[in-house]
Amino acid sequence: MIGGEIIWYKPEWKIIDLICTLVFSAIVLVTTIRMLRNILEVLMESTPREIDATKLEKGLCEMDEVVAIHELHVWAITVGKVLLACHVIIKPDADADMVLDKVIDYIRREYKISHVTIQIERQ
Repeated sequence: MIGGEIIWYKPEWKIIDLICTLVFSAIVLVTTIRMLRNILEVLMESTPREIDATKLEKGLCEMDEVVAIHELHVWAITVGKVLLACHVIIKPDADADMVLDKVIDYIRREYKISHVTIQIERQ
């Protein structure tokens, strides 16, 4: 509209149409880069940037009953919907149901991951 208005009053300034188109294209590109990056991360099933898997694993391993974590996978199936799956090795005398509840609560509370699949294994 701005380009059209300028050309209306100054017909010899036809180059303004190209300039306005380039400026608009740059604005669109800048505003969509974040969205494109998020979409690419979902398509590649990569760990979302806001989740530090190493820190998450360390936090789980600091629990008294937990011996180790392996096969930890964190990915997004859509923007904002993150899934987690892992194997948790617990001490032989630990209550598996209590540890499972504790692990799931920690993941939901600290990382806001609502879909969690945990496999408990004894040492």
